[in-house]
Amino acid sequence: MKRYLTPETLATKDLSGLFPGDSLKLHTHQIQGRAIEEIERNFEEDEDLQKESLIEAQQTAGFHEIELRNAIGAHFNHMFLWSILDAPGAIEGKEPVGKLKELVDKHFSGYDGLRESFAKAVNQRVLPGWVWLGFIPANGQLVITQTNNEDNTLMHGIALVQCVPIIGIDLWEHAYFAQFGGDKNAYLERFWAHVNWGKVSHRFEATILPTGKPAPIHPEELI
Repeated sequence: MKRYLTPETLATKDLSGLFPGDSLKLHTHQIQGRAIEEIERNFEEDEDLQKESLIEAQQTAGFHEIELRNAIGAHFNHMFLWSILDAPGAIEGKEPVGKLKELVDKHFSGYDGLRESFAKAVNQRVLPGWVWLGFIPANGQLVITQTNNEDNTLMHGIALVQCVPIIGIDLWEHAYFAQFGGDKNAYLERFWAHVNWGKVSHRFEATILPTGKPAPIHPEELI
């Protein structure tokens, strides 16, 4: 996993519409930066961590002490978030397309239904954590689910609903409270404007659907 632990992995794309001012740097340099430091502190004594990819490390995160588990999750969660977002002028699609659209239509009666169901989960969330749209390979279903703190849906024995994440939104207060006055709906609307559905749909159809596994996160997706 060490190849991910470089400054180049942190988001440098223009996400100021969603994380204005210094709020993006709060995510990348403080929260994600501290997570990287915690992971690196454990490298020498943990041969498995050295060998695992970032995605593989999520699946075994539950075997670690809570501090390292949180760090492993925080690093992946933010890497994943940066990979699905873009400046509104750079996004390749404003709604799901292809096979992902077909499943959204099937399970949520369309994109508006997905947004409505996702908003319900976001507004129900009280404790720090994340809300996800995920895919369950075993039955081909899309689900909306939640995880606590920096956990995610890839963590064996941790996630209540284990699935492959398609999109996810950070619902720690630092993600929206100062910027949007605590208004989750305003934060979510801005989030939708930054989701690159063209990229997300391609990732789903090219990797997630045929393999049942998450798509690798490449550094070039984060800039």
